[in-house]
Amino acid sequence: MSLRINMVNTAISQIGTLEGNNNDNKYGRWFGLNNQPWCAIFVSWCAAQSGNMEFNGEHRPLFARSAAVRDHRWFHDTFGEYFTKSGFINYIGNDSKKVARATGCLIFFSGDSHIGIVEQYYPGEQAVLTVEGNTYTPSKGEEIQGVFRRYRRLSDSKIVGFALPYYEFYSSGSPGGVKPVPPPYGNSGTVDNPTSFPGARYFYIGAYNNYVTLLGKMLIKAGYGNFYQVGAGPRFTETDRQACEAFQRAQGWSGSDADGIPGKSTWERLSAIYYGGGGSGGSDWPPAFPGAQYFKAGASNQYVKLLGVQLVKTGFGRHYTVGPGPAWSEADRLNCQEFQRAQGWTGNDADGYPGPTTWQRLFDIVGSTPNVSIFPGSHFFGPGANNEYVTTLGKRLINKGYSQYYSVGAGPKWSEADRQACAAFQRAQGWSGSDADGIPGPSTWQKLFA
Repeated sequence: MSLRINMVNTAISQIGTLEGNNNDNKYGRWFGLNNQPWCAIFVSWCAAQSGNMEFNGEHRPLFARSAAVRDHRWFHDTFGEYFTKSGFINYIGNDSKKVARATGCLIFFSGDSHIGIVEQYYPGEQAVLTVEGNTYTPSKGEEIQGVFRRYRRLSDSKIVGFALPYYEFYSSGSPGGVKPVPPPYGNSGTVDNPTSFPGARYFYIGAYNNYVTLLGKMLIKAGYGNFYQVGAGPRFTETDRQACEAFQRAQGWSGSDADGIPGKSTWERLSAIYYGGGGSGGSDWPPAFPGAQYFKAGASNQYVKLLGVQLVKTGFGRHYTVGPGPAWSEADRLNCQEFQRAQGWTGNDADGYPGPTTWQRLFDIVGSTPNVSIFPGSHFFGPGANNEYVTTLGKRLINKGYSQYYSVGAGPKWSEADRQACAAFQRAQGWSGSDADGIPGPSTWQKLFA
């Protein structure tokens, strides 16, 4: 029998047990703190009697041993198992597997005033059936205290949260149960030898290992960093699950394929992003179009920056004030829209959001580094220009002896320093008038890079 069922059956077996005078009860005597409020002690007693408390060595007890409700809450929060009421409702939804997980979870009330054990969750009714110690039945009145079943509607403002212990990963006899293993260290993978999927046993609420850290890093690089407040860490929490679920849904998956727990397919797709062609050149260049989901409000990922870099290289970076970055912005959209219009596209084909054709065209025009063998075009230079050809021009002018015009070095944003340095170079060729206005043309470019 599973630890989950053991916990619930142990609690059910105590229904009808009453307290005596002055909170006298067998649970308080067992704990060594009798004649006190005992709802939290009852939870610890059930955990101990059901085999959920005596773990040591390889993994932790599933419950706290405490007479204080807040200690139980803190304990489960530490392991990423505590949910607010709204978080619990959203997480469980109508998924039958998650509804089953609610059996044996804990329910918490405002002010750390009370705690109980959930026997069953009814999502359609937005209610739970619980077994609670130090409570009463409404029909008999508050003066009769003991262990009773309670039917609690989640609309009750006194209910504030739930804790969902992950019994399955500690139950040797439960179907699909997996015994946790010690956390691996020093295995973060490389581009040439990425870390293969380690197995589902490493990913559950409360799991603590380096594979969880790597999962978080991969999700952040894939564009799901907005879920994380403090970055990736070794503890698998609801944050990791939500970020992973969002990634899975972006792949078009649903149901159990998008439950936020990574499997082999999820891991392989994330690994391809994390270890694969990040736009740095080489055999993975040019990178394939990653999908429209990477380019939208709130997106933050390597592909947004890569798009921006290519836009700058092709001369469509005038809307950037600080250069391309991983966070999608209106500057990205406007620059992309101008590039699309320059291709002769209109309507939805020039809305500023890249599709496969836009992506391919960008990389067809400019590769991994600016091509200086031919003049790229006059639209790369002049007021408002912001691209890598401006940087390349500035560096070449500095190398040719015109560094006095630059105070901070060459950069992608066209400046008066670029114009003056280029004009001085043109005059040195014996040119004058419009041929020495500081804006490079084919002849200037040929002379500079001959």
